[in-house]
Amino acid sequence: AFTGARREGSPGRLREAHGGTLFLDEIGDMPLAMQTRLLRVLQERQVSPLGNGRTVDVDFSLICASNCKLREAADKGAFRSDLYYRINGLAIHLPPLRERTDFQMLTERMLAECNPGRDICLASGLLAQLSRHAWPGNLRQYASALRTASAMLEPWETQIEWQHLPDDLSEEITANLQPARPEEIGPDLQSLKELSRLAIKQALECSNGNISKAARSLGISRQTLYRKLNKAC
Repeated sequence: AFTGARREGSPGRLREAHGGTLFLDEIGDMPLAMQTRLLRVLQERQVSPLGNGRTVDVDFSLICASNCKLREAADKGAFRSDLYYRINGLAIHLPPLRERTDFQMLTERMLAECNPGRDICLASGLLAQLSRHAWPGNLRQYASALRTASAMLEPWETQIEWQHLPDDLSEEITANLQPARPEEIGPDLQSLKELSRLAIKQALECSNGNISKAARSLGISRQTLYRKLNKAC
């Protein structure tokens, strides 16, 4: 009963999925009472529309997604074990963003979506640091960060740098600055002198040129950093 409601009512998602596929996202958060109703539908292949005394047959394939481990939730009583075994067919684990090996490809694809008609890329040093970030918000968080950075680009700019990132993200990454992995350095930069120079360069990039922040991330004093910069020059 609401403005624009139809006399015949709404078929509901289960009936709309008839003959196709129903996707239930975050099924681990479904209340137990609703889990009971879903289990009955899956077993009987019928639904009872609200306000209608007759049942309606439904036939659909079911795909579920969850950010929690349903088996553990079932053992703790937070998820019905009979429903878990009813829906647990082929299980596919999607690794978090920080564990994926296609980070660069994902970045290129999302940048293309954020910037249609423009060839936008990330600075190489920035890409390396972003790939090692924890990303607690996973792909959604990363996509949001790239959209914000893209919006901060000037019309003539084609490369996203540190200054284009949201301030909170830039500060978080800088606070957790990690040195480059050996495989990212290359065989011609293995000497201690070159490694030191590269670490200083990355620290300055991550701190947007702030000497104090760069020195703290490297665990040295400002005077030591100034001395090393003078030697490098």
